[in-house]
Amino acid sequence: MRLKNSTILQATVAMTILFTALFSPCIMAQKKSSATKIGTYDSRVVTFAWSRSDFFKQQMIKMTQKSDSAEKAHDTARVRELSVKSMSYQHLLHQMVFSNGSMGVLMALVKDKLPGLAKTAGVSLILSKWELNYLDPSVETVDLTNQVAQLFQPKDDIAKMAGEISVQPPIPLDELGIESDMLDSYCQRFGNK
Repeated sequence: MRLKNSTILQATVAMTILFTALFSPCIMAQKKSSATKIGTYDSRVVTFAWSRSDFFKQQMIKMTQKSDSAEKAHDTARVRELSVKSMSYQHLLHQMVFSNGSMGVLMALVKDKLPGLAKTAGVSLILSKWELNYLDPSVETVDLTNQVAQLFQPKDDIAKMAGEISVQPPIPLDELGIESDMLDSYCQRFGNK
């Protein structure tokens, strides 16, 4: 009886191993794996949200304080330098909000909040939709524009303007030059150099 039970047990174990070896790949193949998800945002809208936040306000206060200090000291070279920086900064902001210029410097301000947003949204990656050059069809995108914009805690209701921005195609970056009125203002103040 013991020999019979042992033989039955061995046969059962052998059949289980054989069944598992033969049919596990088929069963596993039928299991649908979850698609990779990435979160995207319209960087123009996010830049606009930043421009309505305390982050922007603090940046402008710092720039104004530096300029005022140089003016009070009658440091013409420093005033000129800060004017060029200000004009360059304005051009950079125009690239971000009207075109698809990189806004990595702004995203660094909220980088500590991105992991939580990614977890909540169920995405593995968050990037500007303008930086997405190729997307495998098996990868799913989730539009996180509003959520990323809200990380900057804009002080104004930006919904209307954000909607207007998002329906317009970005101006090609190579077509977005420095505005002539900025150059004119600089030249009037400092001469042609």
